[in-house]
Amino acid sequence: MSQQPRASHAPPPAAIQMTQMVYGFWVSRCLQTMAELEIADTIGDTPKTVEELAEASGTHAPSLRRLLRLLSGLGILVKDEATQRWGLTELGEMLRKDNPGSVYGSLRAHGHILSWQAWGDLANALKTGQPSIEKFMGDSFFNYMSKNPGIATIFNDSMAAYQTMNAPAVVNAYDFSTTRSICDVGGGTGMLLARILQANPGARGAIFEMPHVAPQARQQLTEQGLAGRCEVLEGDFFARIPEGYDAYILSQILHDWDDERSLRILQCIRAAMRPDSRLLIVETVLPGDNVPHFGNLYDMAMLVVVGGRERTGTEYAELLAKAGLKLSNIFPTTMPPSVVEAMVA
Repeated sequence: MSQQPRASHAPPPAAIQMTQMVYGFWVSRCLQTMAELEIADTIGDTPKTVEELAEASGTHAPSLRRLLRLLSGLGILVKDEATQRWGLTELGEMLRKDNPGSVYGSLRAHGHILSWQAWGDLANALKTGQPSIEKFMGDSFFNYMSKNPGIATIFNDSMAAYQTMNAPAVVNAYDFSTTRSICDVGGGTGMLLARILQANPGARGAIFEMPHVAPQARQQLTEQGLAGRCEVLEGDFFARIPEGYDAYILSQILHDWDDERSLRILQCIRAAMRPDSRLLIVETVLPGDNVPHFGNLYDMAMLVVVGGRERTGTEYAELLAKAGLKLSNIFPTTMPPSVVEAMVA
């Protein structure tokens, strides 16, 4: 009796692996365009024909069908052959704007022409050590955002979505039960602090943000029913930070800045801390060389967009020491960021 050949579980040849990497940005662009056209929201809970989707998105139906076919092969859409209608899979649901774990905001931000231009000029960033996006903005990233509210909204929505995914993991990884007051420095629209306060009803909080972000934060806190337990303070974390809180949070902040400016932020926080206060840095902690890790890719994004960087645990310890702080613990979460706890030295 002849035997059927066994399925091979060996990795694909090196040439195939490299080809998949080379063409990876094609997939990203297709996902970004799907978000721009709001295909997932148009489908919603009711599968649609390609003609219905084309009419809603203002696209050419035969061409759109080719995109849908690609996305179905990636496990994002599924087609019912009997009805010729396209529906969302569990993965595809993540593209809906109304999904709490949606990546819609991230796709819109990273699909923006400025992001593509910055990555296209990666070689210049490697040669100069300066963020390549500034060439196309004509200004620093954060100055540009403060002057262009439309683009800033896209960026803030992306950060809010990222915090929405990370917040439950942070709350589960770190014990806030004895913390009575928390200041989230650069806390954006308040997604992370809101989750912490909801899980710890005895705590009060404050979001410390720039004036152009503060209105969104107040609106979000009001919608979460937390306006009475959390205030929004405006200011510059390079100058002065509100004093006397039990805990200070820096979530996705230090990776935006080089060591010199990160040290300035830490020194301002150290000046605001009581002897028994804690600083919680929520960032991806790099494991070191020769280890595949999401943070390595994000580290490159920090280079081309803002001139910042991700750091190892040792690098955080050294940076904290220069600010008069000491790293006391690192709490991994189920998401890429960890909680780096620091105390007054």
